[in-house]
Amino acid sequence: MSTTLPMNFDASALRGAPAGLPDVSQPDRHLRPVPNARPAQRAKRSPLMGALIAVGVVLAIFATQLGLSIAISQGAYESRALEVEQRDLGRVERVLSQNVDKLASPQNLAENAAALGMVQNSRPATLRLSDGAVLGALQSETTAASGNLIPNATLESMPVVDAAGLLVPRNTGQAAGAQAADMKPPVRWTGKLPAPDTH
Repeated sequence: MSTTLPMNFDASALRGAPAGLPDVSQPDRHLRPVPNARPAQRAKRSPLMGALIAVGVVLAIFATQLGLSIAISQGAYESRALEVEQRDLGRVERVLSQNVDKLASPQNLAENAAALGMVQNSRPATLRLSDGAVLGALQSETTAASGNLIPNATLESMPVVDAAGLLVPRNTGQAAGAQAADMKPPVRWTGKLPAPDTH
């Protein structure tokens, strides 16, 4: 016995309509353009406003770039000025260091000591540490400090201390005159110059 029941159905709808026939189960769909929803807003925008905005943006970019380049060049000028100042201060420091070396020279110290009234002990006494004996006379004779036997040309521009403790110009005129009187004129060479024998 058969348990199937007959049913009424459209086999063409189930399989789909043939290629040449329209499908009658669904209504026809037609495509049509959507009507313009905002015609008023598009009319308000003008090409001139867009051009002005674009020009404003370009000008803002140029102004920013100009400001940055001015700031960078200002920093370069300041850096160069500081380098020049550092170079000048280095030169001043070298000159002052040379002046300190001149003032600390033994010749300058001896001249300043003589100008202040110090005297030399011609025969100094010494102390022997092993037994504490004093060698030499404690009351030995003193002499005035002698001037420099070899003149120092670098000290001519440096001042010297006088007995009152004030800086006065160095008296180089007398020493130079005395030195010129002591010097003999050079002897001219006569004959051939001596030369070693070469092989």
